[in-house]
Amino acid sequence: MKQFLFAALLFASLAFFARTVTRLTKFLLKGRPDARFDRWPERAWSVLIYFFGQAKVGEAPSYDALKKGITSKHHLWIFWGFLLITFGTVELWANGIVPSFNFSFLGAGLYGVIKASIDAMNLIVLAMIVYAFIRRIFLKPRLIPMNLDAGLILGMIGLLMISHFVYHAYHFVGEGAIEPWAESWSVSGWLARRIGVYDPSEGFATVAQVGWWVHVVTLLVFMNYIPFSKHIHLLGALPNILFRNLDERIVGTRRNLEDETDYGVGTIEQFTWKQLLDGYACTECARCSNFCPAYNTEKPLSPMQIIHDMKAEMIERGDLEMKIARLEKQPHPIQALIDQAKRELDEMAPLVGGRIKDETLWACTTCGACQEVCPVFIEHPRAIVDMRTWLVLSESRMPAELQRTFTNLERNSNPWGIGADQRMNWAEGLSVPTIAETPDAEYLLFVGCAGAFDDRIKKSMRALVQLLQAAKVSYAVLGAEEQCTGDPARRSGNEYLFQTQAQANVDLMNRYKVTKVISSCPHCFHTIRNEYPQFGGKYEVIHHSQLLAHLIESKRLLPMNPVTKNFTYHDSCYLGRWNGEYDAPRKVLESIPGSGGLIELGRKKEHGFCCGGGGGRMWMEEKIGTRVNRNRTDEILATGAQIAAVACPYCTIMITDGVKDAGAEERIEVLDIAEVLIRSIPNILKNPNPPVPYPARDTSND
Repeated sequence: MKQFLFAALLFASLAFFARTVTRLTKFLLKGRPDARFDRWPERAWSVLIYFFGQAKVGEAPSYDALKKGITSKHHLWIFWGFLLITFGTVELWANGIVPSFNFSFLGAGLYGVIKASIDAMNLIVLAMIVYAFIRRIFLKPRLIPMNLDAGLILGMIGLLMISHFVYHAYHFVGEGAIEPWAESWSVSGWLARRIGVYDPSEGFATVAQVGWWVHVVTLLVFMNYIPFSKHIHLLGALPNILFRNLDERIVGTRRNLEDETDYGVGTIEQFTWKQLLDGYACTECARCSNFCPAYNTEKPLSPMQIIHDMKAEMIERGDLEMKIARLEKQPHPIQALIDQAKRELDEMAPLVGGRIKDETLWACTTCGACQEVCPVFIEHPRAIVDMRTWLVLSESRMPAELQRTFTNLERNSNPWGIGADQRMNWAEGLSVPTIAETPDAEYLLFVGCAGAFDDRIKKSMRALVQLLQAAKVSYAVLGAEEQCTGDPARRSGNEYLFQTQAQANVDLMNRYKVTKVISSCPHCFHTIRNEYPQFGGKYEVIHHSQLLAHLIESKRLLPMNPVTKNFTYHDSCYLGRWNGEYDAPRKVLESIPGSGGLIELGRKKEHGFCCGGGGGRMWMEEKIGTRVNRNRTDEILATGAQIAAVACPYCTIMITDGVKDAGAEERIEVLDIAEVLIRSIPNILKNPNPPVPYPARDTSND
């Protein structure tokens, strides 16, 4: 009877589980195609490292935890414990059908080690579950609540561990002997000895069977509860890691809009299947939100909630559509029920502008902090930019100041709206060659709009040019022919404008046979390096920090004059997180004598905090919460540094404005690394083409 009951229960549970997974898979496959079926060895290695190895799971869950050295390593033990315990679970299930079955055919020695290890791991997992309850109830980590779902999950896992010990300990007592694997360092063996009586007549065998049934039933319930709970990530995490983005760094659509009839993502079906899979993979660890600069400055953006909203939309709409299809297929369909289901579907709020508010999407700086810390490689920024594209190109909904930026880009090919005839004014007196005049130059120096038109960034660009000239680097610029790379347009959702600008720049650079590009702007650097290949522009792209570090290392630039002020360094998101360059700017700064070394910020490198200027935010008003740049500036000021070194025009502008807002202009200078370095290079002002005095910045509109 036991075998019959268990076989029926097991079959029913597996059938229900398969039905649920099939339903969820159908929802997923409504998404657009996404080519993620290449480079299988690398993908398999990712699964080993990041799923089975849990390489990112144990990291700090928030900035505050990072500062205090707190990690999430207890999750590792719970996960690894489950993997090992699965071996024992299979054996117990097999026992339910064939009572004499076990894995002893593996050899007595190996079998014993495995069984004893499983027993020990049960105790470790139980301890971690107790800690997880304490952590949620008393320590209360940010965005990790103690709710009913968490209680059920943790409770079922704890019950599995307890029932394991109950079954094995009372089984030993009921059988009158402890199995060899449990005689030495087994928890179950220790419990059996504490019970102390080996007599089947005492009903111990019955208690063992109760423990067995509690264990297997709990496990089957847990298996079928997973798809309806936060632990759905146990199903979604492995495939999400397997199909993760291996190296592509496009922060926008991968589609050519000339081939499309709709733009961006406004409905759930317009996401790719991989973007929809992100919803199933989310572990609800809240790291994305805890590290998000918008969320940390009281903006209405939680990257975790964005992914949850996408998943909820997919499932709710999918269920209604399946209900309608099921009703319509019945032999005698009831039209009233069909009509009611269709009304419910029509009355659902739209995804963009409804479930996900416009202001939520516009709060994002596309800094990539969310994506960086996600243990299952969810791509939040891409989804946000896709939805912005829908707002801009399909709905024409955007902040008014962003509309002005788009107009400036369309009319004058730069966000400032200044005429192209003034693009070379920044270089007055420096004899900067254009590529039309010097077609054999080794490098194209892509000046960028900030370097050409912003009075503050002109200083940085002039310093860089002086350094290039001092090191006798062969370079030239596009001059008046240069256009904006399109970064502000793409990050802000105007994908059509971006693709127009990108293609124009690529055509121009290819006509001049450009092969190497220098950029001092990480946004230009990122766009030309990672996104222009989509339009036929494949170049070797070098950030100015990388080139300066190389010139110092090769002795073509020799920092000798001491710079006695101490300094700190603010990591640019688009140079650091998006392109993995953290060392080059630091090498430049550390080569400068006299400063006493670099004072590192608490939030640095891959966990650096955004300046607030990326993702089109440079051109939008920031009216909600604390300004992102002020948050970062306060951290910089707290170091006591006299120079805040940066390697990005946006960062220069945003941190400078933050210093002004804090009234700290007398305490600290905000300088590009080129401006810091030039102070240390002797005789650089003896250049045969000395610079004219820098123009004062117009602060009338600050």
